[in-house]
Amino acid sequence: MYFAIDTDQGHTIAGWIVLDNPSAVPEMVIKIPGRESIPFRANVLRPDLKDHGLHSTGLAGFQIDRSVIDDLPDIPQMTLVEAESNLPIFRRNVYGATVPKKLLLMEVGTFPQVKLLKEMMVLFDLTYPAIERFSLETTSSIIGSHAQSLFISGYPNWQRHGGLLRERGFLTAAILRDPFEELAERLLTLAHMKKWSKNASLHPFLKHHSVLLDIVEAIEFQDDRSILAAFRGLAPEQYNLLRSPMTAAFGCYPEEEVQRRNVSVALDNLSHFDLVGTRERLPDFAVLADSLIGKPIFEGVRLESLPGVDELAATLNKIGMIADILDEDIALYSFAAEAIAAALGDQTAIKEEVQTTFEGGRDR
Repeated sequence: MYFAIDTDQGHTIAGWIVLDNPSAVPEMVIKIPGRESIPFRANVLRPDLKDHGLHSTGLAGFQIDRSVIDDLPDIPQMTLVEAESNLPIFRRNVYGATVPKKLLLMEVGTFPQVKLLKEMMVLFDLTYPAIERFSLETTSSIIGSHAQSLFISGYPNWQRHGGLLRERGFLTAAILRDPFEELAERLLTLAHMKKWSKNASLHPFLKHHSVLLDIVEAIEFQDDRSILAAFRGLAPEQYNLLRSPMTAAFGCYPEEEVQRRNVSVALDNLSHFDLVGTRERLPDFAVLADSLIGKPIFEGVRLESLPGVDELAATLNKIGMIADILDEDIALYSFAAEAIAAALGDQTAIKEEVQTTFEGGRDR
């Protein structure tokens, strides 16, 4: 999906949207607080979209004016969303957002931080959690938005979108995590969703990981042999999805296979972030993030986790095959954690922490 807002002049809002099906006429919904939602279809022919091959007919533009909403100039708040996906593409807020900035909070993970996201949604005009669930085209449109208050979380592909994020003036913050803990939480989240949801593969937060659902269903997480057998039976697509996801997000292009050299690329990219922290030092990250943003939005924040993550992470750390799968992330996390500790003046403590974390056996 591609979209853009050309103007909001008070009495007129204009823009365009192209769906994944380039011949479809886009349908939208206008949401105004205290009123019934207003369904709305594209009503402007855009020859430029047809000429550039984005839409087969060009009927993908829209103009919202008094013929659609009588008192449009007097409406202080409204949101325009794409009808099928409910994706917000525009928001008017004449009162001004609590945080009039653009922020990317990048963390590789599967378990949705619902509490944090709810808090963020009231601070920013537009919020896009778990941005990795969107296509590359949709992600580019979100990042390219002219909105001045915008929050993105999850893990977009930095090699593809990092330049645009900087160009659009985003504050960029990243939280890194022990790779074994991240994998443990990923597996437990998928297993939980598979068990309790009949249509887990359709869940928007798990769309990216649906190929792994059958694998986690067969794992007995208390049995080392069961875990090892499941990982030995990984199909190539499943293996690539689990292979060092932090390095893939920060240091690889979308179709690129993770290799050791990508660790250096990821570290170089992280050096351009405004702030990088770790889960283990979240309080330090929160203080610096609030200073960066200028408002205490991370003060006292706690990232939630599923029960059993620590125990499963310790088990995974003892399996050599899994350590091999996470090899690049282990190196990335180790280097980054040392750099963070050095910057905070606590290098000795973090070295001991990293050594303890990754002293897993390589027994296969």
